[in-house]
Amino acid sequence: MTKAWDQLRGAFLGSLCQPGDAGYDQRRRVYNGLIDRHPALIATCQGVSDVVVALAYARESELPVAVRGGGHSVAGHGTCDDGVLVDLSLMRGVRVDPLRQTVRVEGGALLADVDRATQLYGLAVPTGQVSVTGIAGLALGGGLGRLQRKFGLTCDNLVAADVVTADGELLTVDEDSNPELLWGLRGGGGNFGVVTSFEFQAHPVGPIVVAGLMAYPMDQAAAVAGFLREFIAAAPPELSADQLFMHTPPRPDIPAEMHGLPITGIFVCHCGSIEDGMAAVAPLRAFGEPVADMIQPMPYVELQRMLDAMNPNGNLHYWTGEYLPALTDEAIATITGLNGGLFSPHSLVQLIPFNARPTAIPADATAFSHRDESWLVHVLGQWTDPAQTQAGIRWGKEFGAQLRSLGTGDVYLNLVTDDEDVDRVQAFWSDARLQRLARLKAQYDPGNVFRFNHNIAPAPVAVVS
Repeated sequence: MTKAWDQLRGAFLGSLCQPGDAGYDQRRRVYNGLIDRHPALIATCQGVSDVVVALAYARESELPVAVRGGGHSVAGHGTCDDGVLVDLSLMRGVRVDPLRQTVRVEGGALLADVDRATQLYGLAVPTGQVSVTGIAGLALGGGLGRLQRKFGLTCDNLVAADVVTADGELLTVDEDSNPELLWGLRGGGGNFGVVTSFEFQAHPVGPIVVAGLMAYPMDQAAAVAGFLREFIAAAPPELSADQLFMHTPPRPDIPAEMHGLPITGIFVCHCGSIEDGMAAVAPLRAFGEPVADMIQPMPYVELQRMLDAMNPNGNLHYWTGEYLPALTDEAIATITGLNGGLFSPHSLVQLIPFNARPTAIPADATAFSHRDESWLVHVLGQWTDPAQTQAGIRWGKEFGAQLRSLGTGDVYLNLVTDDEDVDRVQAFWSDARLQRLARLKAQYDPGNVFRFNHNIAPAPVAVVS
């Protein structure tokens, strides 16, 4: 063993796991079962000091570095081959300040950890829709979810962070200290360092909200999309409403003859009062000929778990998507036509309105680039049989190509794999924004140590100066 290894073992408080060690195969796995990488070392950190010494070991040993929070990146950014995996999964602490309505969250926390802690005080941070997602990757990449129309994206609610840089420097990041780095963390991904803790603004939500799915036969999909287009344009910001295309789960509140068949529906959440929520969803409940009405008051933490069963760890995934500038009749016809052939019972497509609070924030206020009113189509190809992999990827790529004929290649980066037919990084960030991010990257990670992400190359030294 090397001197660097001896120093690591002497200083590391968490657990170190190498190929051949007990539990290695389980610990190297991530959410997407298509990702099959083998780190040389999995360094599961107990605290910030472990992050520092793990990075020092990687530097001394000249090994690549990947960082894993929740391990939910569909692109597999939370792991690597033959490198050091800095694993934050034990760092899941959440501390709520109910007076300031802020939340301090460690880098390995899951959305469920945040929801449970904040709901004790009737608060919530705008996050995603699957509770086993890690807060770190979600926030650094943007963070879309059910509260965004009222309170903005997760990154819009990031007020401070603690960061360990590639050379082991500890940084406090807020509006007063390293404000340009704070700008970059709000949507610039994991390009600049290891974020060991975040501080978020929380908001009064719950504990009971009006939420659920209004389900329709798939042959009504175009009419449902047309209704949603008009419905959400006039809806209060407290209400979110996404159209889903999926196979019917075997739930008792859905007719048995529909189980396993393709359906569509509008999934809603109203984060205001129960009375206001029921009034807001009344037009939806009166629309069309639904096969099931599952909208009701429910605990916010229960709502946040509702899609977990449809997104288990270990299934095989290919995701793509597109921001559409408008939901035209042509777009509706394309989307609903494609969804008549959902690839597998596990596959899902979402049609998400992107308006209200996220589009009211100035475009230059955060690194997150997309601030135009639009519609995000998220294509989630998912299957369990490895023999279906090539067909599943082909289905996703063909769906994506059809969507790009309606858009510009711009997409929410957290929802795509690296195996895309277009340069999504270039499509998401403008040249000017990429140059600003590249200068920031050159300042904090000139060696591009943190490169297992939607990567931003450091600016050349002459450009930085």
